[in-house]
Amino acid sequence: MTKIDERKNIIVSLKSNYGERKKGVEKRIKYLKGMNILNLILTILCGGIILTSIILEPFGFEVFKWQKMGLVTILSLSFILRLPEETFELKLLKHLKRISDKSDFDGIEKLNLELKTIVANLNKRMNYHRIFIPLTIAILILGMIQVLSEDLNPYWNYAKILVFLFFGMVLTRFYKVSKKLNRNINETEKHCSQSSR
Repeated sequence: MTKIDERKNIIVSLKSNYGERKKGVEKRIKYLKGMNILNLILTILCGGIILTSIILEPFGFEVFKWQKMGLVTILSLSFILRLPEETFELKLLKHLKRISDKSDFDGIEKLNLELKTIVANLNKRMNYHRIFIPLTIAILILGMIQVLSEDLNPYWNYAKILVFLFFGMVLTRFYKVSKKLNRNINETEKHCSQSSR
């Protein structure tokens, strides 16, 4: 097996958010693009409404009243958790397509080892979600109480801190993983294009 084939196998070993991969790479890329755009729009919309509500309320601007944000907060959790995983999968599939007819080059072993580590960490979703589970449960409980009874939830204002913390942690992880993945992909594709000349 060539090192480029080994790299392709590493990419294919990524666990998909959407179960078994029965479709071809092209169809999966097209499907993931659509889901990615939809999830991005919903994340920006829900996250924007929540953050606008949290930031503007202390200044007396109640464009979106925080007391009414229980359901939107619950919905935003699922959107923001799925978006990074979909984005990473889409990046890797596009990379797989671009290297499909390329050959080995010097230094590919190191890049493959880095990619293997990144993909292995992405596949350990339970380890990643363990950090978020207590935070997510706390926000969900507070959000559900708020949806069912706005007046009987004295703790809803504390949910602002939890929501900021949650969004911050997800975005920090996304930035760190994206940076490593982009560097690895760009380095590989640069070498592939040089070796094919």
